[in-house]
Amino acid sequence: MLHWNRIVLSVALLAIGGCAKVTLAWTDLKPDGDAATPAVLGAFDGRVSVATLQDWNARAPAIREALQEEIFGYLPDAAHTRILSHKTLNENAFGGKGVLEEYKLAVTATFNGVSVETTGALGEEGGRSEIIMDVVLPKGATGPSPVILMETFCPRWDTLPDPAVAGAPADMDKRGGIETYIFGRFICTPPVETILDAGYAIATIFPSEFVPDSRERGLAELARLSPGHGDDETRWGAVAAWAWAYSRMIDVLEEDAQIDQDAIITWGHSRYGKSALLAAAFDERIDGVIAHQSGTGGASLNRRKKGESVKAITNTYPHWFSRRYAGYGEHEGDMEIDQHHLLALIAPRPILLGNARRDVWSDPNGAFRAAIGADPAYQLAGSQGLEQDRLDVWKPDADIAFWIRAGTHGVVKEDWPAFLEFLDAHFSAQQ
Repeated sequence: MLHWNRIVLSVALLAIGGCAKVTLAWTDLKPDGDAATPAVLGAFDGRVSVATLQDWNARAPAIREALQEEIFGYLPDAAHTRILSHKTLNENAFGGKGVLEEYKLAVTATFNGVSVETTGALGEEGGRSEIIMDVVLPKGATGPSPVILMETFCPRWDTLPDPAVAGAPADMDKRGGIETYIFGRFICTPPVETILDAGYAIATIFPSEFVPDSRERGLAELARLSPGHGDDETRWGAVAAWAWAYSRMIDVLEEDAQIDQDAIITWGHSRYGKSALLAAAFDERIDGVIAHQSGTGGASLNRRKKGESVKAITNTYPHWFSRRYAGYGEHEGDMEIDQHHLLALIAPRPILLGNARRDVWSDPNGAFRAAIGADPAYQLAGSQGLEQDRLDVWKPDADIAFWIRAGTHGVVKEDWPAFLEFLDAHFSAQQ
């Protein structure tokens, strides 16, 4: 038995290495380190300090430009989403609590007047997979439902486990495995019935069906979708492409009378938490964000940070960001922008930044300092913003809500009650 436990632990450590690092360190629950710079309302890109909301609205395009130029690469100039098919898969899904639907989509990305339509990424076997969005709606809802848009690193049939989901294995009991053992019971499958009982719909795609989470195939697909963008240094990375995919989901759902158009929330863990934040920063149709353990390139600051560095993340995942961002490895001080600017662009819409105390690799301290740095933009927009001075004060009704629990990187049983508290505090009025 001891030998088997060592084998399991060894496999677990290898798997964790790609997303987090095992550590005995604990995050200090008091903010520790220098303030986020440059000040979010201060002088920027040759422009004077911001004093009014009108000034901030005029500043925002320059911040979006800098985020694309220095970190994420450029998003398409224009987009189009085409519904290839739409059908109901199961009218009594999840114990009769939900109605499960499926959309097959084709999306078009346009860079500098050059457009490419895709129905999915090129798979390992050489065939092009379809972009499928699965949606489950609360059965018997008396009005439009708030919707949680999810991207996870597990296939759609793990996120919404129903035999009718396209691609689902014949034996649904054999889903999952080592991911759940390492990263928690909800890493692949959220508590769907609990979410439906609370009145929320869920919509999901598998991001790798759009842009593969693979350095070779991912970079090839990103280039194929952006032939009009000639600069390889600032070509979009997968994080930006996955953020753009959230918006393509909204293109479909904003035409659905069953969806509350004032309660569209992006949810993502780890790499997809980065994309959930970026999507909201660029798409005002998004009304709230849950970014859980989004780390470097997400909510955590680049400068003077703990845990995963810019050099480490771009060496391991060269397809996630632009080449320009990789060039700042060990030179983060040369950047004219940081992640508090990303958070500030979402103001005054509510965001939840999820963390774990031993997930030092994702740098909860850097995320909290970014929240402090973004707070002036929230205040300027008429929001209270961040309402805590320590990492362990839980304020689900705050517009910048910071959640930290014990444990490491993953989605565990303590997380979803906190997520639903946050959602109910901000969106229950629309249910």
